[in-house]
Amino acid sequence: MKPAHLFVEALRQGISPAEAILSLPTYEPLYIHRLPVEVYRSALKGWRFFPVSSSKHPTVTHTNLFQAATNNLQQLQRWGCDRPNWAVATGPDSGVFCLEVDGREGLDSLLNMCGDDWRWLDTLRSIAGEKRCIFFVWPEGRRQISRGQQFAQNLRIIGESDWVLVPPSREPCGTQHAYMNPRAEIIAAPIWLLDRAFEPADAIVPPRPFPTCCSVLDAWSGALLAEVNQ
Repeated sequence: MKPAHLFVEALRQGISPAEAILSLPTYEPLYIHRLPVEVYRSALKGWRFFPVSSSKHPTVTHTNLFQAATNNLQQLQRWGCDRPNWAVATGPDSGVFCLEVDGREGLDSLLNMCGDDWRWLDTLRSIAGEKRCIFFVWPEGRRQISRGQQFAQNLRIIGESDWVLVPPSREPCGTQHAYMNPRAEIIAAPIWLLDRAFEPADAIVPPRPFPTCCSVLDAWSGALLAEVNQ
């Protein structure tokens, strides 16, 4: 059964929405060519990854973070020899953004916001302790309102020029990330989320025409006359 079906079935049994989500299963990661299988598959889809050390700091410097992120499998496999933590560089280049749900308060905010729209359960989701990440396709024709925006209590958008750890990475405290539905496709975000986190991209502003020769000469002559009259 798909996670959304499991969730609905739990609701029918009288379990609260928050408890139903907590009861959904997680999965152990698999590896292929020294890469977590989901990193391998996502790189084939264009996601750009980079290695993160077990400490708080990535193995590449912050200024070179996004220059180093890649979906080149050979480079990823070289990094994979050291079994690092993995992060995905979110934004339009990878074609993905993440809704970070922090703790019970964030889950309550999400449940209040989504109403009866449970489609977000069918997109790729991960969990690490009390933190959840819900992945969506980057929206074409829209621009993120602000980087790292927290638009509701304990809800944050991780998108352009940002990054997020992905399974099977561990937080510095040791908590491991795990996918709740690793075979799920990345789907488009619902409108209620897009309208809060993104705005329409600006229309291309046509360049101002260069002033005609006559107007330039008139302005120059006027400036000279003003200096003479002072």
